[in-house]
Amino acid sequence: MNLNPIVFMSGGAASTIAANTDTLSSAAIATMLLLAVQYCAQPPITRKFLDPRANKKGITMIEEIVKIGLSAFFLLSCGKDVVLSQLHGWTLSSSLLLAGFPAVLYAMQGVLTYLGYQNTDSVTFNGLNQTKTLSAAFWCFVLMGKRQSTVQMVALGMLLFSAMLFQGSLSFTSLFQPKKVDVDVSVVKGDVATLVETENKAKTSISKGILPCLAAAFISGLAGALSQKGVQMAGGRHPYLYTMELGLYSSITLLISMFATKNGRESLSGKNGIFKHWTIYSIIPIAVRSLGGILTALVHKHAGATRKGFALILGLVLTGVTQTWIEGDRLSGDKMTAMVLVILSSYLHMTYPAISL
Repeated sequence: MNLNPIVFMSGGAASTIAANTDTLSSAAIATMLLLAVQYCAQPPITRKFLDPRANKKGITMIEEIVKIGLSAFFLLSCGKDVVLSQLHGWTLSSSLLLAGFPAVLYAMQGVLTYLGYQNTDSVTFNGLNQTKTLSAAFWCFVLMGKRQSTVQMVALGMLLFSAMLFQGSLSFTSLFQPKKVDVDVSVVKGDVATLVETENKAKTSISKGILPCLAAAFISGLAGALSQKGVQMAGGRHPYLYTMELGLYSSITLLISMFATKNGRESLSGKNGIFKHWTIYSIIPIAVRSLGGILTALVHKHAGATRKGFALILGLVLTGVTQTWIEGDRLSGDKMTAMVLVILSSYLHMTYPAISL
């Protein structure tokens, strides 16, 4: 008997209802909920278990290797017939054409993403990460001529505004608050409020946190559009096989990039190599993120790309709740406003697509 991977992932019976039906299958619901939880949990888990000094390229490379292993397991669990049908006609040249350049982009995105995880709070990271919708819309239009409806363009504008609120370049709540009188810092130098402010500034860095988040989102949109175009041109590709290809080429890219620089070679040949500053728990955030990549592929298959957006919206809501109640980090008015705008704009963008003529 073949093991259906969705049963393994969701812990329940698999449904044969296709993703394009109006009724969500139990598999679709389970994977969407799991993806939302992963989306919420990833930033705090990464900050807790990964040392900021750890080699980001090394972390990303190990993640890709783990992802390859998981994808291979799930592909084999689909049965011999599926595996043989996917390998029939496979060539290295077609694989490189389909997955080569997107893999390079995903490798860059992975490095920037881990940098963002460790230098922003959870809500800011996941909020800024939603701007990949802007990037995806832009690149899908450039590469495939996929236009946006009027409502979608308004939604993208709202998303851009929310990103500026998360980033701090705009402040909506300050318009309704009286201007505060400047206080001599020397007087309150030892005050707890000063310590909290210093901690928050260290937690959310512009150069090491916000800019890498935005850059990763921009690259994600381009890589996603290229992947979508490539898969469509190739007549379809099994998500597990395609994930394996992306992971392999991304790993090779990262390894070459490390050998290409003196610092990279030193990090590989030095004491503990790429595992310097690792602990026994460092594999936890890497494994969770790898599972997130597999869950994304499963959600695309069982629920569709549009419904995946609702899973990410749920993840953002969970992020706000956990950061406030569990982590004890009270959200500012601007972040609350930005989070609402992200949810609303994402809903509008998914609900009112452009009508094909």
